[in-house]
Formats: sequence, C-alpha cells, structure tokens
Amino acid sequence: MEREIIFYVITAALANVLGGFVIFLKKNWSRRSLYALMALSSGLLFSIAIMDLVPEALEIMESSSIYIILGFGIIFLFQQLVAPHFHFGEETHQSQTHTTMYGALIGMIIHTFFDGLSIVASFAINSGLGFVVLIAVLLHKIPDGLTISSIVFTSLKSKKKAIGAAGLLGLSTIVGATAALFLTELVSLQSSILAISLSLTAGIFLYIALTDLLPVVNATEDRPIILFFFGGIF
Repeated sequence: MEREIIFYVITAALANVLGGFVIFLKKNWSRRSLYALMALSSGLLFSIAIMDLVPEALEIMESSSIYIILGFGIIFLFQQLVAPHFHFGEETHQSQTHTTMYGALIGMIIHTFFDGLSIVASFAINSGLGFVVLIAVLLHKIPDGLTISSIVFTSLKSKKKAIGAAGLLGLSTIVGATAALFLTELVSLQSSILAISLSLTAGIFLYIALTDLLPVVNATEDRPIILFFFGGIF
C-alpha cells in the first residue's frame, strides 16, 4: 500500500508541474474550464473538511479545534499578510513586486507540503477517505501550478523560472508526504500526531475553499459555473 501512496503523491506533484506549463500553451485560452475546476474543487475541499477531517480529528483528540484554526491562520498569514496580491488563476500582475512573488511562493509551498502530508494521513485512516482527499488535492494542483507560474513569469519574465516555481510546489508535496511516511515508520502515526495533521489540513482546506476559490467563482458572471460547487459537495 505504501508504494501505491507514493505513486499517488508523485502524480499529485506532477500535476503542479503540468499546471506550470498550462500558462504557456497559448496566449489566449478560455478560463471557463478553470473556473469550473475551482468551483468543483472548492465544493470537494469544503465538504471533506467539514464532513470527514474535522469530525475524525475531534474524535481522536478533543483539542483538535485549535489546530484547525492554526492551519487556517498559517495560510492566511502568508497569502494575505506576506502576499496580499495572491490570487488563483492566470492573471496579469503588472504591479507584482518581488516581495509579493516570494511571499506567494512561500505560502504555496506551505500549502503543498500539507497536500502531501494530508494524502498520507488520510490513507492512514482508510482507503476511502484517502482517495477522496487525493481527488480533491489533484483538482486544485493544476490551478496551483498555473497560479505560481503566472506570478513568477510576470515578475521575472522567465519561463524556466516560472516552471521551476511550479516544480517547487511538486517537490514540496513529496517532502510533505515523505515527512508523514517517516512519522508513520517512527511512531506509527500516534493518535495525537494524526489528529494534528488532519486538523491542520482541514483548516487549510477551508481557507483554500472559502477564501481563494469561492471568491473567484463568485466574481465570474458565468452563473452555471456555481453548479460545479454543489457537484463537488455531492
């Protein structure tokens, strides 16, 4: 099973890199599919956090709620305070500073680290939850890569560095999964460690769904797109 999980994590990491290449496929391409993907992913992340991760973490450890808030706050700190102009999707960042670029990159690296950790932690509970979390992670991996590559390319005007930044997100995913696997071997994912991992992941998932993804979906005038949000929940 461990080999299968490693394969899933590598697939998720490669999705980040694929997202980094998307921005260079053509100059003008429809963003409707990206909006639909964001809506679907937000519904998945929201429902997984509320219906699976939070109840499981609280059942294991009653104090898990503080780590849910901490996970939410970590991403808020880096994406809103350090990188106030961070956005999902292909955008023109004419006023993007190097500080904002690096802040966005740091925030995304932290986020993708917990992507890898959450995949392993979820499979440690059961395969069903593991696959659901894996799908949710995969759905926002391409937008993640697309986002950081667009920010880096606009700031540095370098395709190699833009794709390299997307590659860093993939690498961070693998590092997060490796850390979780190491903890599994070291302490068999003791209940407290598992609860903290699930709680941090839940907080991060809630932040991404409610603060990053849904506002973009709300901003589009393509109303049928919102149906994908409910499809994600379903």
